[in-house]
Amino acid sequence: MNRRTAVIALAAGLAVVALAGVALWAWTPQRPATADELLAGITATATVDESSLGATQAIADFGLEEGIRMVPVRIVEDMALEVRLETPTDVTLAAAPRLCLTGPFWNPLDAGLSDRCWGDPDLASLLVDAMPADAEGRVTLRAGSPVVLRADLARGDERCDYPPGDWLLEIAAEPVIEGVTLPRREITKVPLTVPLEQGGALAWRSNSDTRFCSFTAAVYTRQGEPAIDR
Repeated sequence: MNRRTAVIALAAGLAVVALAGVALWAWTPQRPATADELLAGITATATVDESSLGATQAIADFGLEEGIRMVPVRIVEDMALEVRLETPTDVTLAAAPRLCLTGPFWNPLDAGLSDRCWGDPDLASLLVDAMPADAEGRVTLRAGSPVVLRADLARGDERCDYPPGDWLLEIAAEPVIEGVTLPRREITKVPLTVPLEQGGALAWRSNSDTRFCSFTAAVYTRQGEPAIDR
């Protein structure tokens, strides 16, 4: 075999190997997506359509120079919220995602609480109705079929109170992969804004009826003192 013939034979062999590789790739099943990949594909938005504020007082620690004292602060009384969840790939979950609204500088321990979430009724319970479960209690977020939740929420009598400002909607879920339920993990944190009042005095609530869960000094320093209608 001369040199030219050898080169042609080698090229032909490489071509066969390449074609075989392409054919093998074409017939190889796609690797199943991991839980992190599936959850990362879920997108969420949250919009505050309306809101109203009240006022109460809370203990603020201003440090050694100004000391500790009670100060008036704004609290969110209610809001109309729209939440939208969608995914490019079907995602099965052990139950409806957990939704938790938190306000600025959250710190539930200051109010003697362990749960930092705001709002009544609980958003997660509303999402259960919007995402019907199968016989095993699992739900599926379908590709191309967004879940849209519209809710009128109030501060309630048991959960955290927060001032207006920069809030977060925290979303977490338990993914199901090949029939196995995995531990709950965070999907995303969606920022939303609850605006300050547009002039006018705010209705007063006794601090015995409220549970202020933010760092009071930081809120008071940034937002100032509200006008109060007593």
